[in-house]
Amino acid sequence: MSSFNRRTFLCSAAAIAALAGCGFTPLYGPNGAANALRDAVELTTPVTREDYAFVRAVEGQLGAARSARFSLDYALQTDESTIGLTRTQEINRYHVAGTATYTLSDITSGDVMSSGKVTAFSAYSASESTFAARAATRDAYDRLMVQLADKTVAQILAVAGTQK
Repeated sequence: MSSFNRRTFLCSAAAIAALAGCGFTPLYGPNGAANALRDAVELTTPVTREDYAFVRAVEGQLGAARSARFSLDYALQTDESTIGLTRTQEINRYHVAGTATYTLSDITSGDVMSSGKVTAFSAYSASESTFAARAATRDAYDRLMVQLADKTVAQILAVAGTQK
């Protein structure tokens, strides 16, 4: 049995032709919108541990600003609540919700290119060990900041892709 299938090839070629005809261009392609933002977005200076995790995650996708043409202002909010109790009413699980509000602006003109709000959540288990509890808490907040950064970058790139 041959691994080459003509139907798959023809369907793939038809799909590519249809996408090219509608003006589709990949975000990460040679002339994609993601390249216009690569190493060109300057973020607000981080202050808290969560800010640093958020900035690190955004810069991991967009790169550190070498020649900043855009400014990304952000505000992070988190809220922690209990979600798990034992029979003796001891807390054994925490839920951490977060919100990132952002505005991407052109530095030279001051025009707002994109703005929005993203939400995400994470959770961690409580532990009797102080060290384990602290490590679990930090890890949950770090995961939350990565999720918020991913969603922020995705929205910015989606808007940038439509403006091209």
